[in-house]
Amino acid sequence: MSYVTLTKEQLLIEIDNKSKAIINMGQQLTAITPKMEIFDIFLIAALNRTVNISKAYTSLIRDNNFIAAAPLVRINIDTLLRLYASIISEYDRNTFASKVMGGELIKKMKLRGTKQNLSDFLLYTEISKVENMEWVTDIYKAANSFVHLEKSHIFSSLKVADDKERIINMSIGFHDSFVPESEKFGSAVWMNKTIDSIIQQAQIWMYEKAQRVGFDIEKLNKTKS
Repeated sequence: MSYVTLTKEQLLIEIDNKSKAIINMGQQLTAITPKMEIFDIFLIAALNRTVNISKAYTSLIRDNNFIAAAPLVRINIDTLLRLYASIISEYDRNTFASKVMGGELIKKMKLRGTKQNLSDFLLYTEISKVENMEWVTDIYKAANSFVHLEKSHIFSSLKVADDKERIINMSIGFHDSFVPESEKFGSAVWMNKTIDSIIQQAQIWMYEKAQRVGFDIEKLNKTKS
């Protein structure tokens, strides 16, 4: 889908609809087989986090609170990276999930076949090598700027009133009127792309699981929410 042709509200509706689809994935996992694996638990937790973060994001954007909404893109990217980590870590998926549930930090794990730790830098670098995922590095860095108090926050609280006279307007209040609409639009595009990729990661696991148990993956299209 080309998100650039949509309005900001249409982008938010897309996010809301994706959350409904993600919730339906719980039923789809059960449809493949009622037997739960450890990675299923990890995945469900990741998807639950995604829909709640996404709901907060759309609510905050609609409430003109971009400053609080923007860092949530970074949180969903965090979920995406950790789902991808389960593919490239030194462990199989279920062992990976078991280690995480036991308290082991993903950043202490190794990239399969190497001695490199799965730091965020390595994760977004590796996932950006995947076809159609080249954008992750740039979005990670851009979204990260809204987590830390940096220039993005400074410029979101002021507006140049007169460039020649060097006059600026500043404000403390419950609004994001100084944030350009283009930035809000871009953020909504980023969030959509990130959620799309989280869904894709979940689908990869579901496909793997269906193959192992001999389930026809096409039947999942008939699973109703």
